[in-house]
Amino acid sequence: MQEILAPWAAWYGKAPLQMEFPDHWDISVHNMRGGRDIGDSGIRKALAEAIGAPRLSEYARGKKSAAILVDDLSRPTPAFRLLPYILEELAAAGIGPDAVKIICALAAHRPMTREDLVKKVGLEMVEELHVINHNAYENIEFLGYSSRGVPIWVNRELTGCEVRIALGMITPRGGMFGGGAKLLIPGACGQQTIMLNHRHVHENFREHLSEVAKMAGLGYIVNPLLNQDLEIMALVAGDTDAAFEHGCELGRGMYATDIPDSFDIGIFNAFPKDTELCQAGLAMTPLSDTKKDPFNDNSTIVMCSASPEGLGWHSVLGPGTALRGKASKPARRTILYSPGVNKWDVISLMGEAIIFCKTWPEVLAELEKHHGPGSSVAVFPAGALQRASDADW
Repeated sequence: MQEILAPWAAWYGKAPLQMEFPDHWDISVHNMRGGRDIGDSGIRKALAEAIGAPRLSEYARGKKSAAILVDDLSRPTPAFRLLPYILEELAAAGIGPDAVKIICALAAHRPMTREDLVKKVGLEMVEELHVINHNAYENIEFLGYSSRGVPIWVNRELTGCEVRIALGMITPRGGMFGGGAKLLIPGACGQQTIMLNHRHVHENFREHLSEVAKMAGLGYIVNPLLNQDLEIMALVAGDTDAAFEHGCELGRGMYATDIPDSFDIGIFNAFPKDTELCQAGLAMTPLSDTKKDPFNDNSTIVMCSASPEGLGWHSVLGPGTALRGKASKPARRTILYSPGVNKWDVISLMGEAIIFCKTWPEVLAELEKHHGPGSSVAVFPAGALQRASDADW
């Protein structure tokens, strides 16, 4: 048997996903282009060379308070690594730690526990700083209507601070990039705003996010780009729009993955967005950025998600919600490998047509029913961070 290893269970362990395939199958592993960790010097350089804005210590000078938005464990952003540098910049501007709030921009996800917060921002931050879970139903301020008629409700703790910073990450999201203003909307907005914003996801989505960021006074971002080992391979800081756009330019190259012209079996790993089943569809991100159709009539998709938190929670797109609707039948044979859930979780989110497996031997047995000697297998080990290279568009 051939063994392939892939990263697995972000935030919950370091043991890799071990996949075995018959020796007579042709296995190819398709990694992102990636980049090396930029280290302390690279982080400091990025903060000093802010894009479209003064460096943070100058931007915040004369202000008395700051709020920093961070994402939750459904995203791999290493806030614990970057927050000390941001606090250093704020301190240089005269804003001490007692005047800083860290707001967990949960959007429609579950609240973070103390254990979650220690993982995300670090024990020292949890012990010493004012760290808050965003509540999409309470403690929100109405800012008016966007140009699309969406009522904009934003976290009141954020609007109550003079300096407003988004510490998210730039990552492929299928035809666009996450990051920048997306941590504010939906991250720190009210439930009604979140739901209506999701309905416009394919209609100049980023323009709407930028508009709402301006309404909310979110003027600064610090956004890393992560490699497959979740190291910081690039960092952008500065104006919410200008720095984000530069980060996207970097991401088009660094996240780029060569897509084969064809394969019989595609293995798509949801790492590092594999904490819960609700995020498992992001495993397919490499193919959502390409016009290639590498499948044949007998191809099989295998989506992998560790899902240590189980099904997960999403109050807008989770099972039974208005925007989720009824699961449609997949276009081709699809296997879900997810040890952290049961069949009812899978049915509630993906429907009954998905072939659910809790162990890798089950996956292999199912594949061998349909694929014989010489079958080609393409493995995308960190699918939620990968995008098709521009040559494949």
